[in-house]
Amino acid sequence: MKKDQLFNKKIPDKVFNDIIHIFGINNIEDICYFTKKNLIQLDTLTKLINYRSELIKYYLPCKARTYLNGLNIKNCITVLRQVLKTRGYTLKSKEKYNNGSKCIVYTLIKLENSINNPFNGLLINNRKTIIVFD
Repeated sequence: MKKDQLFNKKIPDKVFNDIIHIFGINNIEDICYFTKKNLIQLDTLTKLINYRSELIKYYLPCKARTYLNGLNIKNCITVLRQVLKTRGYTLKSKEKYNNGSKCIVYTLIKLENSINNPFNGLLINNRKTIIVFD
């Protein structure tokens, strides 16, 4: 297994599915949209706090202290992003205005489909290469 910067062992499918269900996502292949308001309605924060003891088993201890202590809705979204990344997915966020109020809408995307994915480098001599212009 390759080294991971956040997790000390692979997150099992059951734990992965439990986490995404907490956020109202039925399946990783779902095309779903959600906002922080939706997460509040689903009581995601309380559910993730209750699931913290299970999730902490997979984080490196220093990262668990950083990301799993003092959870709030914003941190919950960060934890979801980190867990999704282990399966090659991420969250795309977009600002939307509804009746004059701004909210951020999140949706799941595959990492290789992400336009801003820095890991979508060029293939040169069958090796992935990233060209950076400063």
